[in-house]
Amino acid sequence: MKIKRLILCPALALLLSVNAFSLEVPTRTVVQNLNGSQQVVKTYTVSPETDPQELVEKPFELEGYLYTFADIVKEENHAKEIKRQTETVTVETAKNDLSDILEKLSPTMSYDDGTFKGTLALDHTSIHTEAAGYASRSSTLSETKVIGPVDRNDMSYVPATTVKKGITLDLAHVDWQVIGTDLVGETLAPSSYQAVVTYTGKSYYSAATGYITTAEYMGEITRDDVESVTYTLTCLGEEADGEKWGAAFRSGGIISAVLPYVLAAAGLAVIVILAVFLMRSRRQLEQLQTEQEQSAGHYDEEEEQEE
Repeated sequence: MKIKRLILCPALALLLSVNAFSLEVPTRTVVQNLNGSQQVVKTYTVSPETDPQELVEKPFELEGYLYTFADIVKEENHAKEIKRQTETVTVETAKNDLSDILEKLSPTMSYDDGTFKGTLALDHTSIHTEAAGYASRSSTLSETKVIGPVDRNDMSYVPATTVKKGITLDLAHVDWQVIGTDLVGETLAPSSYQAVVTYTGKSYYSAATGYITTAEYMGEITRDDVESVTYTLTCLGEEADGEKWGAAFRSGGIISAVLPYVLAAAGLAVIVILAVFLMRSRRQLEQLQTEQEQSAGHYDEEEEQEE
């Protein structure tokens, strides 16, 4: 077991070092000659956080042409999702009046939760209003009655109370009026009267202190995120000659061109070395087991001879 660990650790470290230097792999590479222009067009689909400058290669040689970066085009790939949304709002009014309520309810409302966005419309059928609370209130009731004609202005003709709408009202004021006269001697004297009587009282009742209205807004909301980004890089090529090749080498172009092949070869070499080490370790273990078995057999024979 110790032998295997010693073999695997360096191999794993080498594999990790190879991966650390790996580059973004293009999803599509096209070599073309377009209207006399030699081109290599590489397409990368990467995460939105990727820096596009990391995709730009230094000058590289391919099939006798020296290519240099010329252009990059960005295209965002969106992930769109649509769903229905309902939002409930509450408003307060002093009266249960639809016109007052609609003044506080806008026809539409904007929705944005950081992921989904959209515009919701008021559903008039969802409007519901109820009293916010109740308090005791009072109002003054009054009643006027005419009593008469009577022969004299006597309060015994005037009741002390009266009833209106189930409320007992008390006598508040009496106005006696002469409605008939008789000649007594040479003087006119009142012969009949009427009383104009006013009764007042208090009426108590419960009244709403205000009104609360709830309403629903409904509509479609949309999530539109950038899921990935596609970059299309175009490199223009010229026939390579010695001078240009040397300049490319000095600027690191050769390294950029051969680095993927070097990394691939290094990975293959690691796999081969790992396989050889595993085979050798297995042979060593088998040999060790054979020697132990032989030693054990020899020891058993010696014990038998001693006996």
